Amino acid sequence: MTFRQLAYHNVFRNRRNYAAFFLASVFSVMVFFVCSMFIFHPLFEKDALQLLAIRGMMIAEVVLYIFTLFFYFIQ
Repeated sequence: MTFRQLAYHNVFRNRRNYAAFFLASVFSVMVFFVCSMFIFHPLFEKDALQLLAIRGMMIAEVVLYIFTLFFYFIQ
């Protein structure tokens, strides 16, 4: 059995785990970039409500980043 066949059989047998990991990764990256896009968009003025919204999104971005790192290293 070659390495390529071994890798293929391993992925094929564990396809549900790989699919869940892939979908969770895609979702976390998508949410991270959506938050980043809103935070750094030039149309966000520096009013009090916008500053509060930006701070909240930055906190959510940091929490998502930490969760994603934790998720990647545990898997």
